[in-house]
Amino acid sequence: MKTGRLIKFQRPGGEVQAYLYREAGQYHAAMFLYCPERNTNGEPLPTITGATEAKVEEAVRAWVEKNYPRA
Repeated sequence: MKTGRLIKFQRPGGEVQAYLYREAGQYHAAMFLYCPERNTNGEPLPTITGATEAKVEEAVRAWVEKNYPRA
């Protein structure tokens, strides 16, 4: 079992969740959309990978804002 942290983003199109974890010397963020109307199978969104946790979190936040804006 991986250990990491979960970041949740409440958006009009559903809740976007990003699970940040470290594996094999790199940081990863597995992202999921929880919205029955838009993602009926619960399929994961793209995984973001980077050298530091801060860079991965920054990329996650930018991706969410671009693809699931607040308004």
